[in-house]
Amino acid sequence: RSGMSRMKFTWEAGLDSANVPVYMGRAYQNLLADYDHTEARVLTCTARGQTSHLPMLVRDLGNGQKEAYSAYGYGGLLGELSLSNADVAELKAFLAETSILALFIRHTPFITNQNAWPSDLSTLSRRTYGASLQPHEHFSTYLAGLPQKLRWSVNYAQRAGLQVSFHDMSMCPDSKIQAFYRLYAGLMQQKSTANYYLFSEAFFFEHARHLGARCELAEIVNNETGELMAGAFFLTDGTGWAHYHLSAATRELMKHQGMELLISSAIFRYGNDGYRALHLGGGHALDESDGLSRFKAKFASNRFDFCCTKLICDDAGYLMERQRLPLAHPDFFLITDARAF
Repeated sequence: RSGMSRMKFTWEAGLDSANVPVYMGRAYQNLLADYDHTEARVLTCTARGQTSHLPMLVRDLGNGQKEAYSAYGYGGLLGELSLSNADVAELKAFLAETSILALFIRHTPFITNQNAWPSDLSTLSRRTYGASLQPHEHFSTYLAGLPQKLRWSVNYAQRAGLQVSFHDMSMCPDSKIQAFYRLYAGLMQQKSTANYYLFSEAFFFEHARHLGARCELAEIVNNETGELMAGAFFLTDGTGWAHYHLSAATRELMKHQGMELLISSAIFRYGNDGYRALHLGGGHALDESDGLSRFKAKFASNRFDFCCTKLICDDAGYLMERQRLPLAHPDFFLITDARAF
């Protein structure tokens, strides 16, 4: 049996949220498992005296079969283990034995954990952006160090009377979460976004319940009418990272450069709170030509590769399950996504 890696696998209920990237912690995983009607699990993989954890959401496909994937956000391996091709073969065999036909992994760009897999198994999807943080005594001191164009945008927003306030989700009034949800849902419907990303009001309230103080709502409110003009959820974790999570803004606010003010305020805030970097997420296009990529790139001190891995663990089972029910989107890898009408 030479070439066999002899890996050991055990299932765990979840990783302690305090000292892992927020997306991999038990609180966030359970939040997404509830929304997706799946089960949050962590597979602990050990080989050669090294251990890594692989968080995943496991979905029942019916017919005694399942599939697994990284929760919305980021996932992949956490730990010191790098997988060989033999390790991956054993991983697939283990998952197949537990009726998991396929695994879709969204690697975590800011810990470059795609490098823990054989390089031919990762596909580059797009770039994401990170801003290095440091403390500044005054917002004006921080602004003075920004590129001139960005500084102009933030000053313009401030002259228009815009101000950003942050609310810890463990103490945030329900009315503020509801206002953010209405703004977010309205914009997503205008853009004809896929149903999954419409989320629900309950989903935003669940952020508060699961993540508490690890989640904050930043908002810009119209001083005269009290109406919400922009909002964003930020997540923080014990590894020194803050994360720009979900946001929405009115067109009028964007004309006044309000989102430049909101992100700059977050960079200032989390820098002073002792975080070392803010992950802004990615844009839409790999070539970074789209508006969202260009917006995030303005703040970035680092670019990261966001990669995905698709593993079919049981070839025959996967094909049979794809043929069992009609597929609306046959290009999609996960069977549930392919079936979704």
